Amino acid sequence: MSHRTLNRVYRSACKFKQSDFISYIRKSNSIPEFRSWLSQLKKDHYDSNHTCWAYRIYENRQLNAHFSDSGEPAGTAGSIIMRVLKKFEIVQGSIIVVRYFGGVKLGKRGLINAYYESATNVVDVSKLVRWENNQHYEIQFPIKYVGVLSEYISEKKYKIIKSRGNEKLKWTIQIDERRVSEFIKMVGLLTLGEGSSKRILQY
Repeated sequence: MSHRTLNRVYRSACKFKQSDFISYIRKSNSIPEFRSWLSQLKKDHYDSNHTCWAYRIYENRQLNAHFSDSGEPAGTAGSIIMRVLKKFEIVQGSIIVVRYFGGVKLGKRGLINAYYESATNVVDVSKLVRWENNQHYEIQFPIKYVGVLSEYISEKKYKIIKSRGNEKLKWTIQIDERRVSEFIKMVGLLTLGEGSSKRILQY
């Protein structure tokens, strides 16, 4: 299954033995962005009993995955929400579940079921889209290879972001990171070793 993400915030709510569970899911491109959103939700639900969460954020070429039980018994909330994110292969995404205690204790199994269903419900009402970790690569090559490279890039549906140069061309290409190795290899083959590739860091 391909990694997936989403484009906006979604919300759902359900009740378990008088406790209200309100779930949110949204795209989070960085950990500071997630923390800012978490802080805002805690202010919005200042009178709640627990604000449990999990996120999976791909940043600096590694997947950061963390969760919090927010005072619930260990293993009953945050890790359960994380399980849902993993099940649906969601990255650049986070789920926060807010609980208002209704006076009836759920027990460990009850909490696990409640948080799992709450997190699953909000995924079910959201619209997931395929996530591609696009990187920018600059290729430099003699102009005589423009035809074969253009044909290859068009066939693979890569995107030329910028083109410059005269006798020697420089193209900036947007490409899914999972296809970079193949791309670099093909640039070398198609230009008979006269072309070069390098990653352009994006800030």
